[in-house]
Amino acid sequence: MTENLTPTRARHALWASMIALYLNGLLYAVWGVNIAVIRTRFDLSEGALSLALAAVAIGGIATMAISSRIVTRKGSRYTAMVSGLLMGGSASLILVIPQFMPLLALLFVFGIFVAAHDISVNTQVASLERLSGRPMIGALHGSFSAGGLSGALLSSYWQGASLPAEANFLVPAAAGAAVIILTWRFMVPREAENTSSAGQGARDTGAVDQRHKGVRSRLLFLGLLAFSALVVEGAFYDWAAVYMREVVKAPASWVGYGYAAFAVGLVSGRLSGDWIRARIVHQALIATGWIVAAGGLTAVLALRSPAEVVAGFFFTGLGISNIIPLLFSTAARLAVQGGMPASEGLAITTRIGYIGLLAGPLIVGPVAEFVGLRLSLLSLGIALSFTCAGWLVLSRRTGGKPWNISAA
Repeated sequence: MTENLTPTRARHALWASMIALYLNGLLYAVWGVNIAVIRTRFDLSEGALSLALAAVAIGGIATMAISSRIVTRKGSRYTAMVSGLLMGGSASLILVIPQFMPLLALLFVFGIFVAAHDISVNTQVASLERLSGRPMIGALHGSFSAGGLSGALLSSYWQGASLPAEANFLVPAAAGAAVIILTWRFMVPREAENTSSAGQGARDTGAVDQRHKGVRSRLLFLGLLAFSALVVEGAFYDWAAVYMREVVKAPASWVGYGYAAFAVGLVSGRLSGDWIRARIVHQALIATGWIVAAGGLTAVLALRSPAEVVAGFFFTGLGISNIIPLLFSTAARLAVQGGMPASEGLAITTRIGYIGLLAGPLIVGPVAEFVGLRLSLLSLGIALSFTCAGWLVLSRRTGGKPWNISAA
């Protein structure tokens, strides 16, 4: 099967995967912008609103333990298609449910399928990287961010035009289902994934056993860094619109612009990230991003004008944009160095990291109950600093090659 993966076939599979994760990001952004609508509709306090965010997070976290087994058994192409359709179906009902408790149950289900779909598509592209020998994770994550941008702009327009709120989920979910049905077959099948994994798993079993402990320890540390970085992303996904409405007091048509600016920053950084990484060392990329993101977060928290705060959201997104692609790429390379399938290393790191994406909103809500939303978001600067400093320390200890297990 490996020899049948022509450059054209690989390109088609990558585009299908990018479209799939674009739709994931779009629906998640529509959810993020409409959190403020849900809060108003049910007159929720910040603590009660956190229950809704927790339902999505817990649903996703509960899926993490079994998703990799399902993908292994059924293949990432099939699971991406099924979970994508179910994700859209559950999303289409979010603003239809008239009572808060049934809504919590629906959000739990929505969280399950968002996470399962995300894991499936990432596994597909991890297989593509091994089969083609080309880095692709950055472009994939750029497509998710582009979907987030599109969803934020769509929802902002929807709210500004006073269109029926219920259709804000239904229209993109229906369109997304049609696209998934048309494109999922372009992904590589389970047989190709198994072939590439088997080829790596057969190498020098004795040496692999000796090195697994060190590899897994570093993969877990990469997962911890990813967790911290995705806490920041997750918090902005779910709280940016609320912050614009409740703290900045932005007009209704501006509520989604904070999220949109954050997504533009992520898209810009990730789509250009591969080109930049080929020209500067990764330590400089992370350090520069740290400075840019810290400046953006300061602007978000310190300034009052909606336009200035939106600019702060953009620079925060731009600064953190290449952290996750770099961590995930390193996890895959490190796994191969230790004789493990790249997908297994990626799964170990992403499983921990995505808990941060899902749990980030849960951290902000309860803290906001006591100190207010502005100070609650200040805690994200601590998470950002931990990730960047941790990467730089790891790079220093490994001679600038965190993916090389032989580096001490």
